[in-house]
Amino acid sequence: MELITTNSNVHQEYQLSKLDSKMGLAPYIGVISWYKHRIDSHRLKIAIQKILDSVPILGGRLVKKLFSPLKVVCNPQKDGVAFIHIDLNEQEINIDNLLDAKTYIKNEFNIPKKSSDAINKDTPLVYVILNHNQNYYGITLFVNHLIADGGTYFQLLEYLSQAYEDPEYVAKSEPLFTIDFNKIDNFMAASFQKLSWKDKLLSSTSFIVFILRYFLQNKNNWSYIECILTKEKLDLIKRKNQNQPNKEIAYSTNDALFEFLSVVPIKRFIFPCNLRYRNVGIPENYLGNAEALVSDLTKAENNYMFKHTDVRKSINELPRIYSLIPTFNNNYFFHNSWVKLQNYLPGFGGKLILQKVFEFDDIPKKELLSFAVKCSLIYKLTENKYLLIYINLKDAVSQVGKKLTNLGVEEVIIKGLS
Repeated sequence: MELITTNSNVHQEYQLSKLDSKMGLAPYIGVISWYKHRIDSHRLKIAIQKILDSVPILGGRLVKKLFSPLKVVCNPQKDGVAFIHIDLNEQEINIDNLLDAKTYIKNEFNIPKKSSDAINKDTPLVYVILNHNQNYYGITLFVNHLIADGGTYFQLLEYLSQAYEDPEYVAKSEPLFTIDFNKIDNFMAASFQKLSWKDKLLSSTSFIVFILRYFLQNKNNWSYIECILTKEKLDLIKRKNQNQPNKEIAYSTNDALFEFLSVVPIKRFIFPCNLRYRNVGIPENYLGNAEALVSDLTKAENNYMFKHTDVRKSINELPRIYSLIPTFNNNYFFHNSWVKLQNYLPGFGGKLILQKVFEFDDIPKKELLSFAVKCSLIYKLTENKYLLIYINLKDAVSQVGKKLTNLGVEEVIIKGLS
């Protein structure tokens, strides 16, 4: 492992936001991007260096002193971004099976499992891994969740690709990020004041309830679906659900999918909302966590079945914002989509052939699939293919599985929770 340090001589400290500080239990964010063209390691390191010089916080270390807030401290010429180069030589790489593609990387580098494990340690916040044989090249970007959400992550991945392709990109694009953690704290504080006392109580205690429910849940009643949806299938879902009376209401493919997956009555729906694009004072290039969980209720007149108009209204009004997931009862559903965040597919001088959530080959996979939480996740694997994961009680999973099969989805994998 090589440490790429900043050329700056200035010692800097950044106090993280309260929202950032709550992400300690989350793992490092990471996807692996596969290519068939050669990725030059020296050129990649130069790109990392340029970004680090522009955004020194990426090379910092997490520091937490007693009775003091969590900070990122940047020591010039000492701390930095970790770069790992793995030459697999003659080892075969097979990524044809998109659902079960390996990463060909084992965790031999002591990369923390949880983001908080990096606090008060000489542990990088950012890792870049290049692994390859003669035919395939994989680039993995790992970022500590205490300084980044999906919005920051995919922006940084785009910057890295652009800087690799164009040596002058960083200089032409500065500032790459806006670093002002007070912005999100001020917004969240103002939003919290608007909540009713019941919602304030729900927001402050929801994580404890979530943990208790997780340990008490009988997983034998739960199962999950994994399948690949093509763009054509997503468009078909949208067309099937588009018979709506009010043509003026915005209607996205994600809205249609959310409605498609709702097969049993639910009272509360939850989804992450990227505040960078909501005109609430958070810049589009904001560095840090700026995704709030928005929660709202379905309507009795719709028999508590989810309608896409419900989420449209919630996005426009942001009625209830939480920093954690409220799950007091089973009558909820959580939907998460990365598709909009993946609008730019990093090419690194060529064409992306696969992008997938990173998992070490020697660590049990699919941690998400061990949680008895009613939820779904969709993200882009290739330009035209998407991975859908759906978790629920067995009856609901069976119904969604039948809908997917009737839609013509070729392979719908249904398994019990591990």
